[in-house]
Amino acid sequence: MINQRSLLRWGLDFAPLLLLALLLVIFGGVDSRIVSVNNLNIIVLQATSVALLGLAMFWILLVGEIDLSAGNLVSFSAVTMGTLLSSGYGLVPSLAVGLFSCLFFGLINGLMVAILKLPSFIATLVTTLILQGATLMVAKTGTILVLNPLLRRFGAFTSAYILPPTVLFVIIIAALCWWLAKRTAFGLKTYAIGSSAERAVLAGISVRGQKVCVFLVSSILVFFTATVVIARIPVVNPNVGGISLLLDAIAAAVIGGTSLFGGRGMVAGVICGALIISL
Repeated sequence: MINQRSLLRWGLDFAPLLLLALLLVIFGGVDSRIVSVNNLNIIVLQATSVALLGLAMFWILLVGEIDLSAGNLVSFSAVTMGTLLSSGYGLVPSLAVGLFSCLFFGLINGLMVAILKLPSFIATLVTTLILQGATLMVAKTGTILVLNPLLRRFGAFTSAYILPPTVLFVIIIAALCWWLAKRTAFGLKTYAIGSSAERAVLAGISVRGQKVCVFLVSSILVFFTATVVIARIPVVNPNVGGISLLLDAIAAAVIGGTSLFGGRGMVAGVICGALIISL
């Protein structure tokens, strides 16, 4: 019985990777150009923003919550940073404002869910509506041209190294998320709350404080997503991000094995899910 359970757990853990490999074999059989080096490079590059936002959703889903505002927060942060850069502000101040805005809305979501006890669906839906209006207010011209040379170099499709900079960045962030989830008390508390909030309270875990921290961590990943978006796309508009990117990110997390009910998920699975979506 123990061996069967171990085998089942192993199969569930590696299912996203096996599905990705199977799809590559099937699509490669249909058309060999799909698995060419150039096309695979494009697929990986397209998966970067989905992977980063998927990691943001990964943390939220681990505690059994949902964040409907993440896609629109990407839009708002990208438009805000793009507007500042196009107005002549430096890269560091523009990125700082983008990070602050993400942390602010992440904190608001966390406080509404953890302190006010609002359902996360309702709380983040309210934030979504606010962000939609705020994004349109900031993007007065509709489209914003971002030509910062450092961002252009960061978002380049080609690189003198083995992988493009954005892909290397996602790998580093994913490694940090894995370490945070599997090797720190923060990760253990997050998994514990998602598995059973009542038992987590009995174990002495501050469920409210931990949920607020999770929303803040997720908002930092949203900021990273917005940064990658404006680095890859020189023209930013209010349609960047939004509900389509959010749905792809949630799908990537769920396909990667993250439970919608909390307490289960792997960082590697989210990355595989993002690659499957992109493929």
